[in-house]
This record gives sequence, C-alpha cells and structure tokens, in this order.
Amino acid sequence: MERVNLFLLHGFLGRPSDWEAVKASLPPVTNLRIYTPDYFKDEELSSVHGFDQWAENFNDWVHDETKGTGRNILVGYSLGGRLALQALAQNPTQWFKALLISTNPGFDDNFKNFDPSSEQRRQRWLSDSYWAEEFLKAPWDMVMRNWNAQPVFGGGSEPVRLEKDYNRENLSLALTRWSLAEQQNMRNIISALKQKVIWMVGEKDEKFVSMSQTLSNEIGIDFDVAPDASHRVLFDRPREVAEKIKDILQLLS
Repeated sequence: MERVNLFLLHGFLGRPSDWEAVKASLPPVTNLRIYTPDYFKDEELSSVHGFDQWAENFNDWVHDETKGTGRNILVGYSLGGRLALQALAQNPTQWFKALLISTNPGFDDNFKNFDPSSEQRRQRWLSDSYWAEEFLKAPWDMVMRNWNAQPVFGGGSEPVRLEKDYNRENLSLALTRWSLAEQQNMRNIISALKQKVIWMVGEKDEKFVSMSQTLSNEIGIDFDVAPDASHRVLFDRPREVAEKIKDILQLLS
C-alpha cells in the first residue's frame, strides 16, 4: 500500500493522548503514519487564529509534514470535527476521506459569519462568551464540574483534565474564535464533498442523532451510529472509531 497519512484532531479540552485507545485498536499497517497534533499548544494551529486562517495553516502544516506524498485521511472529534470540516473545505483535494465524529455542521442559515441579528447565533455567542470567561478566570475544578454537567454530554466518559496541561487563554479563545456563532453553515460543503465524508454520532446523543438524520434527509449523507455511546464517542466507543478508520484504510489496500 502507498503511504497513508492519518491525522487525528481531538476535541475541546482534548489532548493527543485521547487517541491512544483508537490507535491501539488499529492493525499494524505498512506505510501508515499517524499524526495527533496538539492544536492548543502549537502556535500556528492554536485558537489565536480564526476558522479560515486556521484551516490554511493546518493544511500547510499537513503538506510540510507529509512532503506532499501519500494519501491523507482526516479524523475529527467534536470541535476537532468542526475544524476538520474547515480544512476539508479549504483544500478538498488534499484529503482522501474525512471521518467526522460528533460534529456540528453549523446553524442552518445563510450567514457566513456571526451576525447579531440572528437570534440563535446571538444566544450561542453569549453562551460561548460566558464559558470563555469561566475558562479564563474561574477555579479549574468548578469549571470542569460545570462543563461536564452540560446536558449535551449525557454522562459520557471523559479523561481527567488537569489545569497544568493547558494554556487557559487558548481554551478561552477557542470558545470565541471557534464558536458555533462564528462558523458558517457547512451543509453545502458537506453535500458537495459527501463522497469524502463519513459521519458518526453516538446512539445516546439525541441532539446530534436528530441533526444527522436531518442532514441525511436533506443532502443524502449516510451516518453511522455508535451503539450505547454519548456525544463522547471517542471515549465511549474507541473500537468503533477504529473500525471506521480500518474501513477507510481498506479502500486503499
């Protein structure tokens, strides 16, 4: 098999180590190179950059790392999935396939950027701004407790997150620079590139299952449901994630 480059993008509060269980479930594959960038620590890939600049920086970084050789596979979880969508849109020819897990395609509207006249975007902006302030200044243990209590997570698994492992300013910036309020509606892009996209959600993640079903009805994209998994599919069902990656790899064998 020709060289294959697998790029794994963690979610908000994520770290490269989040992918260890997935990597452990992958078979040994000749010429497979796995990259797990820590985009909260790498300056060029950090949240000081908005979506468009980040996507350009990331795709340039991918080209530099791979020397432009081999087939590239992109896997993104949650926030990492939204960033992966930006990279795919910015340079679709660079990517063979993209596995997007627990990914929000953006508000279903015609706005390309945050517009305060959009009530749903305004509400999201207020929410993300609140959390940005909390992550910047509030006691860490309290922020973690309150963050994990949000209904969207539905009690799913999550590694222990230690304050010493993060730059809190970058976390705060990620909540505003990469807010859903600032993300354009990606449905047209997903539709245009649906041959490249694999969509995956957790069975217990009712909001994202419903969103995925609507996407499927509107643009014909298939989606996989990880059994007995919450929004946090990466931690609840790492073997299922690995199976989807193996399916992609088999297309190249």
